[in-house]
Amino acid sequence: MNTRISTFNNDKNAYRVYKADFRSLTELEMYLLSSPKINAEVFPMQKSTSLPRDFAGVPLEEAINYCHGGYTEGLPLFLALKKELENTGRSNVNVRRSVPAVVGSRPHVPNFVAGTPKTMWRLDKAESKAFVDLYINLVYSGTTTEAQIRNRGILTLNLINLFEQNNMAVNLNVFEASMLKNEIFFANIQLKQPGQVLNVGKCYYPLCGKEFVRRLMLRVKESMPFKQNWSLGYGVGLPPALLRDMLKISDSKILIGSPIEMGLKGQDIFEDADIFFEHLKLSDNILVRKKSRKRRGA
Repeated sequence: MNTRISTFNNDKNAYRVYKADFRSLTELEMYLLSSPKINAEVFPMQKSTSLPRDFAGVPLEEAINYCHGGYTEGLPLFLALKKELENTGRSNVNVRRSVPAVVGSRPHVPNFVAGTPKTMWRLDKAESKAFVDLYINLVYSGTTTEAQIRNRGILTLNLINLFEQNNMAVNLNVFEASMLKNEIFFANIQLKQPGQVLNVGKCYYPLCGKEFVRRLMLRVKESMPFKQNWSLGYGVGLPPALLRDMLKISDSKILIGSPIEMGLKGQDIFEDADIFFEHLKLSDNILVRKKSRKRRGA
C-alpha cells in the first residue's frame, strides 16, 4: 500500500489530501492483516471493530477474509437482474473483413489478372475498442440501508456488463472519497486493469457488501495521520462537484455517487434500475423489460 499526503486547491479552499493506493484487493487484505498502527490521538476508540453487526456486518476479521471471494450476500439477485436487463442501443460486433492490399496472406486473382497493384487479400484492421471511464465513490452515510448499498452495487456491475457486451471496455475507478473540514481521505482500490473484462467475483464484495466501507475502509482511515477529529463520524462523502474537480473528471465521464445521491430507495430493484439509469442519463439506451416486471409482480 502506498500512502501519500498532498494538497489540493480550488477556487474556495485549500485541502490536505491523504491518499492510499491499493493495487488489488489482496494488497488491501494484506495491509489490514498487518494490523497497521492506529492514529490513537484522533481515534481513541475504533469504530471499525465496535460498530454493531446489524449496522456494519460481520466482525472486522471476517470482513477482511471476504476480500478473497467469500462474499455472496444478494448474489442471486444480481444474477437475476443481469438476465433481465437489455440494452436497446446494442450495436453489432464488428467482424474483420478481407480487403484487397499490396501485401497480404493470399493472392487476389482478379486484381493480379487486371494488373492492379493490390494483388493480395489481407484482413482489415480491427476497429479500436471504445472505452468508458466509470468512477464510483463507495462512501455512503450512516442512514443508508443495506438494501440501498446492495442495489447500487448490483446496478453498477450490471452497467459494466452491458458496456462490455457492446464491445466497450470499462476503465473502472473504485475508491472512497470523504472529507472533514479541510482534510480529504481518498483510498483507491484497483479491481480491474483498463480494458480487462469484469471479474464479478472480485468486484462484488467492494461494491455490494456493507462491511467493505463500514469495517475495512474505517480501519484504513484509523491508520491515517489526520489532524482533524475524524473519530466522531469518520467524515462525510466528498460532494460530486468537488470530487470531479479534484480528480479532473469531466462531465462526459460516469460518476456514481452514494446510493442517496443516486436517488436509490433500496426497495424494488427494477424501480431503482429506472432511477439509476435516469440519473446517469442512460435511460434512453438501457431498460428493464416490462414483461419481466409483470412476471415478478413489480
